Amino acid sequence: MKRSRYVIYDHLEELSTLQSQVTTTEIAESTGLSRNVVTTYLSQLLDEGLVKKYGTRPVYWLPVTSAVDSFSEFIGSDGSLKKEIDECKAAVTYPPKGFPVLITGESGVGKSYLASLIHQYAISQKVIKETGRFVTLNCADYANNPELLSSVLFGYRKGAFTGAEQDTEGLVKQADGGFIFLDEVHRLNSENQEKLFTLLDLGKYYPLGEKEQAIDVDLRFIFATTESLDDTLLRTFRRRVPMVVHLPAFHERPIHERLKITLTNFVQESVNLEKDFDLSLSEVFELVNQSYKGNLGDLKNRVRLQCARAFMEQKQQPVIQVGTNENGTIHVSPDTNCDSEIKDMFEHRLAELLQAVLVPEKLASMNECRFLIQTEIKKIRRLFDRSDLDSLIIESYLEKIRQQTAAHKARYGVFSRLSEETLQQAALILYLFIESKEKCASMKDAINQVKEQYPRSYYLIGELVESLRRTVGLEAEEIEYLSCLFLFILIGEDYREIEKVPFLCILVSHGSMASSIQTVVNNLCQNYLFEAFDMPIDASMQQISREVTSFIQKQTKKNQEVILLFDMGSLSQMYKEIKKQSDADLMVINNLTTSMALDMGLKVQQQLSFKEIAKKAETYNELTNVQYFEGISQNKNIIVSCMSGVGLSEEIKRIMQQCLHEDTEIITMDYKDLKQTLNSHELDYFSNTQLILTTTDIDSFTELSILNIYAVMEQSGADELQQLLVQNGESEENCAVLLEQLLQFFTLEGIGARLQFLNPKIVIQEVQEIISKYEQYYGLKLSGRDLLNLSMHIALMIERLMVNTEDDDFQEELDAVKKEFYEVSKSIFYQIEKKYNVVVNDYELSLMYELLKMRF
Repeated sequence: MKRSRYVIYDHLEELSTLQSQVTTTEIAESTGLSRNVVTTYLSQLLDEGLVKKYGTRPVYWLPVTSAVDSFSEFIGSDGSLKKEIDECKAAVTYPPKGFPVLITGESGVGKSYLASLIHQYAISQKVIKETGRFVTLNCADYANNPELLSSVLFGYRKGAFTGAEQDTEGLVKQADGGFIFLDEVHRLNSENQEKLFTLLDLGKYYPLGEKEQAIDVDLRFIFATTESLDDTLLRTFRRRVPMVVHLPAFHERPIHERLKITLTNFVQESVNLEKDFDLSLSEVFELVNQSYKGNLGDLKNRVRLQCARAFMEQKQQPVIQVGTNENGTIHVSPDTNCDSEIKDMFEHRLAELLQAVLVPEKLASMNECRFLIQTEIKKIRRLFDRSDLDSLIIESYLEKIRQQTAAHKARYGVFSRLSEETLQQAALILYLFIESKEKCASMKDAINQVKEQYPRSYYLIGELVESLRRTVGLEAEEIEYLSCLFLFILIGEDYREIEKVPFLCILVSHGSMASSIQTVVNNLCQNYLFEAFDMPIDASMQQISREVTSFIQKQTKKNQEVILLFDMGSLSQMYKEIKKQSDADLMVINNLTTSMALDMGLKVQQQLSFKEIAKKAETYNELTNVQYFEGISQNKNIIVSCMSGVGLSEEIKRIMQQCLHEDTEIITMDYKDLKQTLNSHELDYFSNTQLILTTTDIDSFTELSILNIYAVMEQSGADELQQLLVQNGESEENCAVLLEQLLQFFTLEGIGARLQFLNPKIVIQEVQEIISKYEQYYGLKLSGRDLLNLSMHIALMIERLMVNTEDDDFQEELDAVKKEFYEVSKSIFYQIEKKYNVVVNDYELSLMYELLKMRF
């Protein structure tokens, strides 16, 4: 059986035939093994010389039989310049014949070298023949003699000018089938730029002195300039060169690439002198942190000068010492792998730091972990030159961390006691992560322990690290490690107050109000209490739910009670959407204000229980509603909903409260709201509802007791109500008193007592005439219960319509029966409408139809 590492090799070989670059993660996915196991086997294969690796972030692997493309030797091709290199490749391979490339950048950044690699890549991709030449011309050499430049480029015919004794081909003809590279192209005057147009557009040109016969050529162009394109090149020229690739100055390159460029120069000198070097880290970092006018050329000269001085003094020594070794050295020989040396410099330091801190038995104490990190940082600073390292960090990473911690301080009310030294420690840690290529073995147990021990603090730091990741390019797998170290450094002892908060408190608003309130409350309370979500104005409840749910799922402490304050929308719908995602208690409060959030934050800080906070929230103003349980109520309850209005329901509630036990909650609802609630919820929403009393027959849930209150006028209805109440724990004596009170209430005298300003005797007589007309039209004989119900409804309706003058916006589809009812009703109520100056609108007619439809 093949050993595991050779199975890994087979997978690598197969992947490399399908794609030019293969990462560790891709091999792990192909084999189904973990990334750490694959890394171990690849390292063994590397030691055996069976595979190659190149690149930094990420590392790419190849079987030894595979060839790395020509750009792999260009430092940064798989790092900071990957985008630029990919553009060069696209320009070469774009059918049918690619397109010109313009390389910009300061003097000495590698423009000419990149141009030569483009030529080599074109040959390797077989878009030009191996015989295709790479012809170069520095336009600056002819800047003062445009005619001479034109003759050098395009050639000339015999007699074209004095001294032109024979036909001579130019560089364009020599480059036929290959590339021509025009460096310092900005030194071309307008006339010579225009001469290139025909060549760029049609592949034709005219030698100097030739006006009739154009010469066809098949060549590709690369241009380079150090100057601003807008100031030096014609717009018409620039339009013909769609691909512009910019190479940054040396000091703008990432530190890892600067180190590799510097060490590569030392390796070359080691080859030239056939000597090994021990390089002082201080000397190396001094070179790395310089800004050179001539960029790579000046750096190379500085390296050669240092090597020359050291060689003159130590030429007899087997190893040449460059600088002092008190702060550590790097050994360089002709076969040195610069990537490995840089890996040793950064990755091993990071591994030592992680292994010193992320040990489960040491995580019990925040102070202990903080001390361990500071101890490791001191070692690193002793290893590197302190001033060089500080300069590097301040320039590259310190400002980013300062900005992110300031933003977190404003938003969450934390990080108020961070010192400059603490920020520099965090910057150094970030620096090690950025510059290390491989991470140490998995420490999941320790990371999980940190998450469990400091759940709220870990979330805070995780958000900060995520913000940094987007600006500095951290990989996803690094976030957990960095978050743990940052937690110990930046949060420190503040974790005590942060972890005291027992709930997940959330603010949601349309617009930016939530974040504004969050900033005010968290800073006044000087603690992370609230997370905020600003939603678009047109955000749906489902979108809001997804945001909130995502936040809840990020928490490492599961099933925390949630308090959610929001600005607008349906309370019950918000509760229902969020509650789907968690089994923990949830409290939802609408009509969010700053004062409400602050009051809630203070109560959370006072360590009140969830139920205590919920009860306090119920005392907020009348525009604010609270829901913290699933269903109509947490208590045993009876719902009362009268079609004739809330006022009637409130009267019945008053009678019931006088007669029944206090532990039964009586809930009144508008009839329209009751029907909507019944239609939009499942049966378990009414799990604590013992009975629904209403003035019409509703058939929603057969398992739910729904009783027409007018049924108590008859013995069977009275017996049913008494039976339901007794099952609910009421005594027969209380039930008898209630029935007696209801019978007195539902009489013609009771109706009169309900009227506030109309004459009961006159109104009741008019109501009886209206009912008589319905009986006459439909051939009905209504029972006493139905007569009382209809009389109560019509009498209260007339008075309600006199008070309520709002327009009716009720709309419904009418079938033939209902349409007939509406038309006859208009005739029946005609005199009443004229007398009392009211309009019996469609909504009121729909309610009367509900009362009568079962009798037709």
